[in-house]
Amino acid sequence: MAKSRRTVPDRAEAKQERFRHKMVQRFSSDQQRAKNHGLARNGRVAEVLCFMALIRDPARRRRPILPVPNVSCTAAVRQFFRADDGEQAAHLLPGQISIDGAFPWLFLAGPAARQLENLFGYVEPLRADYNKADSAAEANGLTDAFADACRRVLTSRGEPAADIVAAYEQVWQPGALAAFAAAEAQKRSKPTPPPIERGVGMEYGMILNFEERMAAFEDDSIWATYEQLSILGYYKVAMEDAPRQLQPRAIREILALPAA
Repeated sequence: MAKSRRTVPDRAEAKQERFRHKMVQRFSSDQQRAKNHGLARNGRVAEVLCFMALIRDPARRRRPILPVPNVSCTAAVRQFFRADDGEQAAHLLPGQISIDGAFPWLFLAGPAARQLENLFGYVEPLRADYNKADSAAEANGLTDAFADACRRVLTSRGEPAADIVAAYEQVWQPGALAAFAAAEAQKRSKPTPPPIERGVGMEYGMILNFEERMAAFEDDSIWATYEQLSILGYYKVAMEDAPRQLQPRAIREILALPAA
């Protein structure tokens, strides 16, 4: 048979198949991917907080810090690799922490300094919507929550492990949740698909406005906003699980790193 241009046999079916593959199947796989990205971020934040406990120890610190250190979180400066195939390298940490204008690993030596610097380079190859969701959260308080949690550990004077857990639970966790919620509100100010209208009675379980929603998803900008809102929602779900890096053994491993 001669090679010819491929045609669509049924446009109505094609529309439903596009909707099924673009929304239902990809979104179902992205649910876990988004949650995993959120879990990984929380774990890396917990690790950084452990290193803040090392930096506050005068016996471990290689340079002085102010009594109330100036802790800031700005754009990333370390990155292990670039993404391919249309994806982007999404950093796990919200940004680059500085203490009194210096990179935090400069306050330490040996394996501790190297491991802390590495934490700021970890990325995951993800679709652009993840970076857009991350950027929205960062602009709405996520970077502030990260810096505030680091400052909390640096200025606390209690038992290190307890201070680390307290900074995570009392500063990072509520601050991150507030940032995700604010980012969601910002995204919802843009056009989004109409909410699902479900039938009752004889139409129970049916989506009454299925065609309207499918038509909305034909608009790439609406689809992107919808996906970013979904990603932010799963970031909030990820906050419900304490990262393994907050377990006593994991904290002790970092606090026990050799000084040089």
